[in-house]
Amino acid sequence: MKIGIVGLGLIGGSLGLKLQSLNHTIYGIANNELNEKKAKEKKLANIISCDLSLLKECEIIILALPIEDLINPSQRLIASISKNTIVTDVGSVKEPIINAWENLHPLFIGSHPMAGTEKKGVDSGFEGLFKNAKWIITPTQNSDPNAVKTLCELIKSMDCEICEASPKEHDEAVSLISHLPIFLASTLIETVYTKNNQSLLDLTKKLAATGFSDTSRVGACNEKLSLDLAVNNQKNILNAINNFKNELNKLESLIKEKNWELLSNKLAKAKEIRKKFTN
Repeated sequence: MKIGIVGLGLIGGSLGLKLQSLNHTIYGIANNELNEKKAKEKKLANIISCDLSLLKECEIIILALPIEDLINPSQRLIASISKNTIVTDVGSVKEPIINAWENLHPLFIGSHPMAGTEKKGVDSGFEGLFKNAKWIITPTQNSDPNAVKTLCELIKSMDCEICEASPKEHDEAVSLISHLPIFLASTLIETVYTKNNQSLLDLTKKLAATGFSDTSRVGACNEKLSLDLAVNNQKNILNAINNFKNELNKLESLIKEKNWELLSNKLAKAKEIRKKFTN
């Protein structure tokens, strides 16, 4: 198929590489001439330009843009998309994006690949990003069934597992397993940064190993994305933070009270629960 990708950063660039390997013709839209040049050097798409009129050629268009630009798309972008073209996005919140696009395009279907790294920009994409990834689709009662079927077939062809949820369910779930960890990791990093005690800080830097690296990795992600998540999924993130604080308070009380038996039970329970999320 002829597939358009608007935005050639980590997600868009990786999609361009993967879809080319499946023999689709990819039309990539860069946001400026410098990124257009870099994208051409990395061969992120077959045809790469800043010219949105290229999208008129496409049967499917994937919007790999910042959340803010998905919720408030430019009139130039909207005008460049045929009403007969299937459109999806890869944004990590769904309700506000779908509320905007279902009023703009008859064949829009919200989606979100659960894949990423802490890197960003045109230099960050790689073909294997989506292998064995979960990819959530969030159709609504307004979604065209044939468009949903076509999108699902394309996603499956990229070695992804499709999960279906309502936009509301999606935003609640990712606030817990994706958005909350970003803010917790950021807070952990600041906690460890004991700048009022230089010798302790030097030692913690020296001792930090894979455990700290793994726990704090998502705290190094794109701060613009993190801010967009807080702005556009505020209610769910605040609920998640509140639930976390309640659990942390329970843990603190057990340690204060030296209730080692209950603390051990709590830690063992968490260990067992974790298996349900990682198997």
